[in-house]
Amino acid sequence: MKKKKDRKIKFEQKRKLKKIMIAIISFIITICVLYNVLFLINTTISQKDYFHVFGISFFSVKTDLMKNDLHKNDFVIVKEVTDSELQVGDIIAYEVNGQVRINKIVDKQDEYTTKYNQNYYPDIEKITINEVVGKKITKIPFLGVLLDVLQSKVFSVFVLLFLIFVFWYNKYTHVKRKERERKKKL
Repeated sequence: MKKKKDRKIKFEQKRKLKKIMIAIISFIITICVLYNVLFLINTTISQKDYFHVFGISFFSVKTDLMKNDLHKNDFVIVKEVTDSELQVGDIIAYEVNGQVRINKIVDKQDEYTTKYNQNYYPDIEKITINEVVGKKITKIPFLGVLLDVLQSKVFSVFVLLFLIFVFWYNKYTHVKRKERERKKKL
């Protein structure tokens, strides 16, 4: 009798653990799906290759050229700013030839001169306020890898396939449950 009770308790514990795991995975998948949908809508409407909402943009650092301030795979959050809010020494994200760069301002006159920390000379191109995406608010080390994964098309396809599988699995379990209930009635 005691063994039966112990098995029932273990079964209940496993069931609770399974429910918790499913809730956690569902939460993570929901966040990923929401981010992908928002990213897709945002980039389609704004015609930009980066996420931009309410004046905030997110970037991942791809190189170590900004060492001492930013490192490879850092997650960088930038905020839209006006010309008067920018000063020499600020780290900004800006667009040049369709690419976003993150550099430090080394000179400010009518236009901005920027440079990577690892470069001896400043960049050749001069940046106007219209090209500036924003000023760095904060960085989160290594979280840029997650941003790259979330924004990749492969991940989007994976999430879509996973959602189709979950939908199919739920439908399958629902049908099986109905069959079992119908058999019990007979």
